[in-house]
Amino acid sequence: MYRLTRQTTRPSVWRVATAIVWVADRKHTLMVARNDATGEIKYFLTNATAEPVARILAVAFRRWTVEHLFRVAKQEVGLMHYEGRDYTGLMRHRTLAVVVLGFVAAHTERLRGKNPDVTMEQVCRALNVRCAILFRRRRGTGATQHTSDVIQYHQRRNKQATRSHKKQRHKRVT
Repeated sequence: MYRLTRQTTRPSVWRVATAIVWVADRKHTLMVARNDATGEIKYFLTNATAEPVARILAVAFRRWTVEHLFRVAKQEVGLMHYEGRDYTGLMRHRTLAVVVLGFVAAHTERLRGKNPDVTMEQVCRALNVRCAILFRRRRGTGATQHTSDVIQYHQRRNKQATRSHKKQRHKRVT
């Protein structure tokens, strides 16, 4: 029996059975983990046969944490929102997104000391509201005017991109 803990959910207890198996002429450990409370069964195959079962389980159950971070990075922090054209800009954008993700993670951890139910998504939502208020003050326009300005900007950029693409196609044809 192994007890696994996570910050965002209650600890869970898993009953684990292991067996040595051979895959492609290499020794592996097959693990079958069952959560008695939910009846859920998970299977893991590892080539780290010398590692203790508790460590392999801890690593295997970290997958949810990693997937959650990627989802937050993509949806909340804007990791995939780059609209530029060159690699340098993409790397700068991704670097900034990872810095923001670290900022959000640090503040989430700090706030969990006062309220353990705080999530990264909630911290992102609060940060978005705060930034919107600051930017609105700085712009001096209302939300409707700002939305209209953003739409017009994108329409101008799309027209310019269309003209540029037509020029490039015309050069290739002639």
